[in-house]
Amino acid sequence: MQRRLQCGLLALVVLLLGWFSSHAQGIDTSWEAHLYNPVSGSVEVINSSGQVSDTFTLPMLPAFDHYPAHVASGHGGSPLAYVAYNSITYQGAVIISQRDRIVTSAALPLTIATSTEFVADESAFNDDNTRFALGYSLDGGGWAVIVVNLITGGIDYTIRSDMPQVSTSGIPNTAGLTPVIRQFSLQTVSFNLILSGTEANSALKAYDWKIDSNDLIPNPVYTSLDSDRLNITDEVIMTAADNRIENQQAAFPFSQANSLQVYEILTGARFPFFNLPNATLQTPRFIQNGERILVDTATADGRYAWMVVERNGAVVGTLPTAVTLNEIKGVADGFVYTTDSFAPGARTLVYVDTRAALNAGVPIWTGNAGEQPLLIWAGSTSISAQLAAISYVAWAQLAAPIYAPGSIPVIAPAPDQPLLVNPVAVGTPETTRSSITTLGEGVAALVHTTNGNQLNVRAGAGTNYQIVAKLGDGARVTILEGPNTADGFTWWRVRTNSGIAGWVVDSVDDDGKRLQTLLPA
Repeated sequence: MQRRLQCGLLALVVLLLGWFSSHAQGIDTSWEAHLYNPVSGSVEVINSSGQVSDTFTLPMLPAFDHYPAHVASGHGGSPLAYVAYNSITYQGAVIISQRDRIVTSAALPLTIATSTEFVADESAFNDDNTRFALGYSLDGGGWAVIVVNLITGGIDYTIRSDMPQVSTSGIPNTAGLTPVIRQFSLQTVSFNLILSGTEANSALKAYDWKIDSNDLIPNPVYTSLDSDRLNITDEVIMTAADNRIENQQAAFPFSQANSLQVYEILTGARFPFFNLPNATLQTPRFIQNGERILVDTATADGRYAWMVVERNGAVVGTLPTAVTLNEIKGVADGFVYTTDSFAPGARTLVYVDTRAALNAGVPIWTGNAGEQPLLIWAGSTSISAQLAAISYVAWAQLAAPIYAPGSIPVIAPAPDQPLLVNPVAVGTPETTRSSITTLGEGVAALVHTTNGNQLNVRAGAGTNYQIVAKLGDGARVTILEGPNTADGFTWWRVRTNSGIAGWVVDSVDDDGKRLQTLLPA
């Protein structure tokens, strides 16, 4: 308790200093963060002073007892959408709630994956939070996207892989394809089709589903799941490999995302605005009211750094590498993130004021030991004040734009125009991080055992659950959810190539040494 009070007092001083500097610019810096515990289903709301302003438990349907690893928040942080399961039958249902009250729900057929397992944010809600789109893949093959009406409680629209307009579009009905919702605006739902087990390096196909006419049109814009959306402007940033600008693709074993690209929904254009020729980019996030972007960088020889860049492609600087950043969300004067580095054994919410400096930030709140809550939403509590004060600089344009279907080109093509930022001048991060955690939902993984041992796959996250399968060294699996902690182990729910789903541990004691039993593929 004393430690939390000390962190809270320090945070309050920093926030007050930031308040004076930012209010001189007319920007309201107040914000709140929503933290979700996937084990208990509880949600805590932390305000910018480090206080818990609200806490509640997500409601569950009768006969359902398993909370998902991720929860999607509507625009502004509410309502919430999640897929709950029966841990015995694996029957699922999508639930939409306001705090601890169910708004509506819909039973799902037996599924092997849903869109929220890949991307869980505001993108699946329409502009006024009255509808929610969910994609899922069926056990045995096939997929579907449904649109749930939060007002009537019914399913307004459905498209399935066995419908004629899907087959005539040339989309294969491959087992394991999951529609991942990327945007729901007006009468259009945009989604990627992801083949489970190949998410990291597959070419992603995107489509626009016109829900009123049931037409399906290829979408060339959404090429990467590694993206972030700025709700107040509807801009989307993403990492992408772009051979039109400098790169070192041959130096990277799989692929190199050598650019950050922006999709401006108002113009329908996507184009690269930042290029790092000798590094691959990942986890881009809008920060500081969307004025800047935070992105993780990795060189081919293993040097890592979190870099802050401007919209015009200029590099602001890099963050210290002593702290590991988990989930990240932008707020008015910077960003917040969760980490296990400040309080070993417990998760901490940290605030970084990027207007003041680039540093590891100030601890705002620390959770209970052993719990690993996830940051599912964070944002300002005064959007109108932000919009009145922000004046965004123009995006750099490093190559000609690609346009979404039906949009009118309004940005001049740029193949022959001078680059606004010289990629060589961007530089390379000089700091090194010893390791990076890559296990996570949707990631392909390999089982690692020794001496002919096999890894138990259990019906639940715990040693008392029934063993449903055994996997030998080199077996390939896809991570469905996790991590959960139980019985002194860290557990991940995985699916084997044969379709068996269950829970495995990611490490065990092997003659006094820690053996990693689950490795990124």
